[in-house]
Amino acid sequence: MISQNHNFDGGTKIPYDDSYIYKNIVIEDQVWLGSRVIVLGGVTIGEGAIIQAGSVVVNDIPKYAIAGGHPCKVFAYRDIEHYEELKSRQLFH
Repeated sequence: MISQNHNFDGGTKIPYDDSYIYKNIVIEDQVWLGSRVIVLGGVTIGEGAIIQAGSVVVNDIPKYAIAGGHPCKVFAYRDIEHYEELKSRQLFH
């Protein structure tokens, strides 16, 4: 997870100065991140989302989405009814 970036646009030197721009990362409940996923600052990954191994998440991912790639894109959704049923019964791994 990378929540900071060099100040390349508003800094005092080029290509960038010694200051950083910080952005929060929000990962909601029951998110599954595959191996070697990179999540950049300013991103929210919604509840129950699955992120494919090796992906680079640069934009928000909605709840229950299955996404992957570079940049990470949604290509499917979980069975939301089934997910909610398991959640209501508190069947967590």
